Amino acid sequence: MKKELIDITPHKSIMCKISQTGYSIQEAISELIDNSIDARLENEKIVINLEIDDKHILISDTGKGMNKNVAKDSIRLGYSSKKEKLGEFGLGLKTATSFLGEEFVLKTKQKDSNEEYIIKYNEEEWLKSGDWFKFPFMIEEKNNDLHGTIVEVSKLKVDITNELLEKIKEELGRRFAPFILNNEIHLYFNGEECNVPKPDIIEDSKKDIYLKIGKSTVKGWWAYQLAGYNKSYYGFNTFRRGRLVTVFDKIGLTNNQQIKQIIGELEITGVNITHDKKGWVKTSEEYKEIEEKLREYFKEYEYKPKRLLTGYPASKGKVIGTIRQVNMFHSGNMEKEIKKVNKGDIIVTAMTRPQFLIAIRRAGGIITDLGGTLCHAAIVSREFGIPAVVGTNIATKVLQDGQKVIIDGGEGVIYEY
Repeated sequence: MKKELIDITPHKSIMCKISQTGYSIQEAISELIDNSIDARLENEKIVINLEIDDKHILISDTGKGMNKNVAKDSIRLGYSSKKEKLGEFGLGLKTATSFLGEEFVLKTKQKDSNEEYIIKYNEEEWLKSGDWFKFPFMIEEKNNDLHGTIVEVSKLKVDITNELLEKIKEELGRRFAPFILNNEIHLYFNGEECNVPKPDIIEDSKKDIYLKIGKSTVKGWWAYQLAGYNKSYYGFNTFRRGRLVTVFDKIGLTNNQQIKQIIGELEITGVNITHDKKGWVKTSEEYKEIEEKLREYFKEYEYKPKRLLTGYPASKGKVIGTIRQVNMFHSGNMEKEIKKVNKGDIIVTAMTRPQFLIAIRRAGGIITDLGGTLCHAAIVSREFGIPAVVGTNIATKVLQDGQKVIIDGGEGVIYEY
């Protein structure tokens, strides 16, 4: 038997191919922010600035910066000395920057150093003449107390639109919510601080959850939101070490999610994630055990609210409110009828009249016996932006004054609460 030693240095095109991971732009940018968060100085809040336009994407931080050896290793594929941190696979910088653009420049400096280390990568030049053993590493003298890391990506491969910029800002606030809410980071996007979006949940439905499952833990909160049929925007934002892993994750939930849907945030420990940080390793025993325990926990909270009646969907929206019967035929006591309607109440009547406008301004929704999509109730509800279901035929007979219901104006359905 003969043995030969072969060269298995990866083909230089792997630097380009690793970007083909199915990233979204938000996910790629988050990889770079992960590295900044990992570079936090002890007892100091880090400031992370993200600037995006159609020419470049730039991320800078006030972290500890890299020493010479760490800076050199940052360009090595698959190398990472990080333990129990966000950027543990040694791929994020390379995959994210290659996905976003054809060129990137990294500059990093530590506080007690007078040297700034610079790495430049150009995809076209690398494919022509790049050498794994002769990658240029630059050192520039900098005599100041500034510290941190800057990554600038140019010759972008992605299209930047105003709509996309808004989505990026909102998602970054959601992705790094634990760090922002715990006052560990200041995250700025094009000069504006990223805020954590507040979930739209049913009042008083929020509950804390904590489960200890072997060496794994699940902690966080859940609540009900209002949603119509065939909507997939429910489930959990799941986190690992404070960083978002999945959104609208259905772990532990069945398909029995209709008008009252479960949403929440879960911090999960003891379960591995995929190398691109976009999901959990679902084949692991730890994941399967957590999924089973969560399904058992949520079993009693999942149910289908009963349909009370249906009609024409006159004005979109979903709201919970208290029924207030307004009798349109009490013309002599109309003022008294209108005064019964408090802020957020659901007006139930045979049909609305112009005299109802004062009450409609306070109402949370409208349900009528009569009318169609162009009736008075439908028109004014759309004008005031409140849900409405019209033409139910029997609302005034079926619904009781003071009863609490859910009205879905987009589907034309009224549910029990």
